[in-house]
Amino acid sequence: MKAKRLGLLITAALAMAGGGWAQSESMRPLYTRENRFPEKYKAEIGTYVNHAQYDEYFVSQIDSESYKSVAVSKTAGPKLKSTTVAPYAKFGVYENLTVYSTVPYSFDKSEAKKETTSGFNDVAVGLELLAYEYTYKYPWVIPYIEVTFPSGDDEEHRGLGEVDAIFGAAVGTTTFDKYTWVLDGRYDANAYDNGRFEGAVAFVWELSSQFSVLAEAKIMEQAPDSTDDVPIYFNGGMCYRPIEPFSINLYGGASANAEEDGHGTLKLAYSF
Repeated sequence: MKAKRLGLLITAALAMAGGGWAQSESMRPLYTRENRFPEKYKAEIGTYVNHAQYDEYFVSQIDSESYKSVAVSKTAGPKLKSTTVAPYAKFGVYENLTVYSTVPYSFDKSEAKKETTSGFNDVAVGLELLAYEYTYKYPWVIPYIEVTFPSGDDEEHRGLGEVDAIFGAAVGTTTFDKYTWVLDGRYDANAYDNGRFEGAVAFVWELSSQFSVLAEAKIMEQAPDSTDDVPIYFNGGMCYRPIEPFSINLYGGASANAEEDGHGTLKLAYSF
């Protein structure tokens, strides 16, 4: 009888530990939201480090007046290589409600101008709400709002030049306790003259409690004057937690019908 009680106590302790482990996890996809939030009055801090290469002919067309209606045009001309460091912080202000902020800073190397510049991009703040979550944490629904402020130099193509609002919602579920599927749709109010719709999908395969791999893609509404097809972005990655509150994620990807030739991203996240 004592052995049975001891077994029950050990099982309960392991379940509580597993639950605490899961609560400390950060979101894994980049293009979609996932039901991994800081607990109430808990925080998550981290940073994204992204390196991307762009077609400079396309980027050179972007300025504060023409950005909203620019047509995508790719050539074999000079490239713009950009590295962006984006520290962020999240805080659980209420049950299932998280606020966050991101402050990106970019270093850009222009092959055409033979120079390197740096500066802040547009700062973002947002709200993420876990509006619905069924038993065992899936399926789930996450509506979110993000607002960016014109802190970036729009003449250097680091900002939109005005306040922008993004409204979106993500729906996801997990099957067989290891495959996570996410569908995310959003509307960017000021991307073009009449706004822009975007959609994304993600698939995460949890190989163990500490390691998972993922694949994702997003598609954007075609620019008003574009002669190309709709832009599509692809991303693959791996996520590893060496210790309970700390995550290290690596990503790499490319695009089609878009200004980006390729990118790589490192994400570091710590929950407390």
